[in-house]
Parts: sequence; C-alpha cells; structure tokens
Amino acid sequence: MKITRMHLKVVSFLIAIMFFLNYDKVEGLTKQEDEALERRLQLLNKPAVKTIKTEYGDIYDCVDFYQQPAFDHPLLKNHTYHPQMKPTFSLTKRDEEPSTLRNTAKILKDGGCPKGTVPIRRTTKEDLIREQNADRFNASYANGIFHFALEETSDDQNNKFTGAGAWMSIYAPKVQNNQWSASVVKLQNGRDQIQAGWRVDPILYGDTRARFFVLFKSGTTQCFNTRCKGFIIVNGQIPLDHIFPHVSKDGNIFEERFYIQKDLINGNWWLRYGSDSTQLGYWPAELFGGGLKNFASKAAWGGEAFSSGPTFPPMGTGQFPQRDTSVDAYCRKISVLNSAGKTTNTGPLSKFEDASALYQVSDKQTGDNEFGHLVFLGGPGSNK
Repeated sequence: MKITRMHLKVVSFLIAIMFFLNYDKVEGLTKQEDEALERRLQLLNKPAVKTIKTEYGDIYDCVDFYQQPAFDHPLLKNHTYHPQMKPTFSLTKRDEEPSTLRNTAKILKDGGCPKGTVPIRRTTKEDLIREQNADRFNASYANGIFHFALEETSDDQNNKFTGAGAWMSIYAPKVQNNQWSASVVKLQNGRDQIQAGWRVDPILYGDTRARFFVLFKSGTTQCFNTRCKGFIIVNGQIPLDHIFPHVSKDGNIFEERFYIQKDLINGNWWLRYGSDSTQLGYWPAELFGGGLKNFASKAAWGGEAFSSGPTFPPMGTGQFPQRDTSVDAYCRKISVLNSAGKTTNTGPLSKFEDASALYQVSDKQTGDNEFGHLVFLGGPGSNK
C-alpha cells in the first residue's frame, strides 16, 4: 500500500491522542528521559521554608524571595530587587473598588507564606510529562489549533499604553484533556506580550478547574506563571495558579479583577489583582528587549481556546454572547492607561474572531459606572 501524506497525518494524530489519554502517567519513560525530568524539577522546585497544601491537593512551597525561579534568569543575576519592592505609581480611589458581585479570590490558609518568602506551586513530574506530550503533539499539528474571540484596540505604534485591565466573570467550561479555554486581558507590542486572566487547562494543570494564570512572551520566549524564569512574586498570600473556589453558574456570577500596569520610572510591568488592586508581583523591564521595553501598542480583552484534536472546547458559558451580563461571560469596566499612566478611552475596538462559527465576541459602551465598557465572549466550540 502506498503511504500518503494523509496516512502520516493520521498516524501522528493517533500517537498524539495516545499521549493525551495517558497525560497523567509516568510509565514508559526511558532512564535518560526520567533523569532529565528530575534535573528540571530540581531547577523549578526550590527549597521550601514552609509548605502549604490546599483543599484541592495543590502544594505551594514558601520559597525565599531571592531563590524564586525568576532570579535564575541570566539578565537578573545582578538585580537590586528586594521583597518589599513596590511600584512607584500610587493607587487611586478608582483602583480600590469593591465589586457589587461576589469575589472569588483565593488566599492561602495558615496566614500564607512567612515574611521574606513567596508561594510557588510545586511542579510535579506529571506536569512536565503533560507539557512534553503537548510539545510532541504541536510538532505534528502546528496549524489551526488556536482560536480567538477578542475585542482589540488598533495596533498602532502611536498608541503608548502603560496598562490595561478589567473585571472578569469566572466560568469553568467543560474541556477535554487535549484542550483549554480561557478569558484574558492582554497588552502587546510586536512579539512581546503579557496576559492575565483565568483558564481551564488540563494540559497545563492536570485538572479541569478554573485557575488564575499569567503569561508573558518576549521574542521567542513564552512562559506561564512561574514555570520558567521571569515573573517576580512579592505577595505571600495570593498565589499564581490558584483554583477559583467558586465559578459562575445559573445566573450566580462570581468575578475577579485583573490589571497589568507599567511602572513609568523603572519600566517594570506590575500585576494587580482583586478589588483592592493587590500588587502580586512584576515582570522586570530586563525581560523585554523589544516592544514592551517601551510601551504597549495594542490591548485586547476576550476569549481564547485550544484543541489538538478535530473538535474545540466551549468558551465562557458555552453560548454565543447575548450582550447580557446575567447570561454571558464578560469583561466589564475594561480600561487602558496612556503614556502618562492615566486612564484613557480605549478608542474604537475591532473584533478578532478567527472562527465565528465556534466563538464570538461583542463590546458595549453602557455609560453605567458599574459596568462601563463591556466585552462579551463565548461560544459552543466543536467543529464536527
């Protein structure tokens, strides 16, 4: 029988599915593979001053501030950062804004991590195997696996954004082991990008719960949370990767606030979180050699989804937006900061829907102080 390119694609697809069906197993590793994973775990998991196990089984190690993964980055070897670091910008009354809906922020039990230490979710061998399997799959099926439903500002170098954020409703769409679904706010300039929001991602986490995540891209480097060198944590109570204990369902809305803001004095990009704009940490200016070394030229809000198979997961509520906050996943009070660090109008937004039969997005200027400028997102996914 003649072997065609289609046959090879089918074989690659079946092999990848086998990897994902066994995404939580460690059997089958060669001795060299197992040793390589152990060496990587030693680099990622630093010595713990205190260990906290959550009710969901996650383990957070309280690591000395100066031993967190970020400082393994060669560009940060001669840093002057310290645990009491704060941004030079001051918070305004607008920044400390209680939600009229229910918050779902998660603070570590037992008082969190001791002073001078920060919480790092412990990486397991299973985490690395899932990541490795995903890389193998992507090498075979590199095209057509990401989909977007975003409302974006113009991508213009005359835009000099120093921040963006929103209140987001939290959902937990049902995804398969080889899929993920997320809601994001992001800032971008060229290939540099920073994201924050929530995601359901069994490839990254090994479960299907909604979790808090951040992501940065600098050139060809991409990194989630503290999985590699980059983000510097300063808060000892609210960890990255945490599971949201409550998610929106049947009209009961839970939400959280995510904000990214540049320090205009030193160029660090800060992550602010929750109703009181708690400063969780920052991406140092040294990480960015390109666009975000200066300003962001584009901001976006909405949803993203991924699948390595022929079907795609739901986004948001799993329904197309009806422009109604009681039934739609949303980002409310979306905002950007100008070059002076002042809140400014986003200007006209444009849709980026690369698969409108699966996912859609819509924005609405309400004139209401509670909801402000809204972005609605969602869709059933699939593509049978």
